[in-house]
Amino acid sequence: MATTTADQPPRKRMRHADRREQLLDVAERLFIAEGFSAVTMEDIARAGGVTRPVVYNHFETREGAYLAVIRRARQGYDAMISAQADSLSDPRARLRRGAEMFFSMLENEPERWKLLFGGSAVLPPTYAAELSALRFGTIQVIEESLRAAAPQVEPRLLEAMAHSISGVGERLGHWRLADPSVTVAELVEYYTDILWSGIGRLVEE
Repeated sequence: MATTTADQPPRKRMRHADRREQLLDVAERLFIAEGFSAVTMEDIARAGGVTRPVVYNHFETREGAYLAVIRRARQGYDAMISAQADSLSDPRARLRRGAEMFFSMLENEPERWKLLFGGSAVLPPTYAAELSALRFGTIQVIEESLRAAAPQVEPRLLEAMAHSISGVGERLGHWRLADPSVTVAELVEYYTDILWSGIGRLVEE
């Protein structure tokens, strides 16, 4: 039971869900700043102002904390893809809007972008498989957006197109990271033109 003094009111315990969100914010900042291999559960506990058992109660392992951070960021990104897809009916406009969103994230939140689309952390096989599944989940969201725009296209081809869209975006993003002179406006134009030259004729058939 919390103790009180005349000058200090009892400290309220944070709700489990709120504490988890707070610790996810802390863990994400640490993983971005230090990299996966340099961060410990003790680091997360110290930065979050809690004891290690609290962190272990939420995430069990450092790998679990890392995956929870990626999962939350992926869910937010996937939700944005779905929202922009629902707002446009023209396939090329959808493609361009997706590019603007993707590369704006690279410009405005480069470290978070690298967390999602950079090199994979060194994780044990079980965790690595889940990390891969999260990446494929984003590709599935892209595929669903394509299906809404081009229901006449054969499903296997739609799946291939979704992988291509994801891959081209990521590689252009890494190009920008290596060469900051490439502008986001240029990336959007290159991405849209390159992909539409192949996808457009299939979607419009």
